[in-house]
Amino acid sequence: MLLQLTPAEALGLASMSGAGLPSFVTSVSADADTVRVTADLRRLGELPGPLKLAARLTPVVRADVRVLGFADGRATLEVEAHAGGLPVGKLLGLLAGPLSARIAAQGLPDDAIAIRPDASVVVDVEALLAARLPGLTVTDVRVEGGEVVVRAAVG
Repeated sequence: MLLQLTPAEALGLASMSGAGLPSFVTSVSADADTVRVTADLRRLGELPGPLKLAARLTPVVRADVRVLGFADGRATLEVEAHAGGLPVGKLLGLLAGPLSARIAAQGLPDDAIAIRPDASVVVDVEALLAARLPGLTVTDVRVEGGEVVVRAAVG
C-alpha cells in the first residue's frame, strides 16, 4: 500500500496509535523534501547542563529534517537544527537521554531512536510499529512534495 500524508495527517495517525507528539514540539510542517519542526526546550523538564543553558538563552529550536534513506526497517534522517539563528546540531546528542526516557514512558522501545555524532538520527521504524501496529511492515519512507510518503504492507 502507498500512503501519502501531510504532516498533520501523519501526526493524527500517530495519535490514534497512542504515539502522539511530544509536548516540547510546538509545530510540524513540510515543504518539498523537508519536514520543519519547532520545539520549545523549556518544555523538556530535566536537561543536561549545556542544554539547560542553551534553553535559557534561546529556548526555541527550529529543525529541518530530511530522509536520507530507508533500509532494514530503519529511517536515517538528516537534522539541521538552529536556535536563535545559530546552528545547534552538535547539541542534539545531549537530547538522547531525555528522548529515550520519553519514548520508554510511552511503552515504546527506548533504543528505537539513535542520535549519531554527525547529527543524523536513525529511527527504528520497525521496532516502533511492532509496539503499536503489529503486522504493518514499512518498506520505504520519504518526504516528497510536502507530504510524508510511506510504502507498507499488512500481514
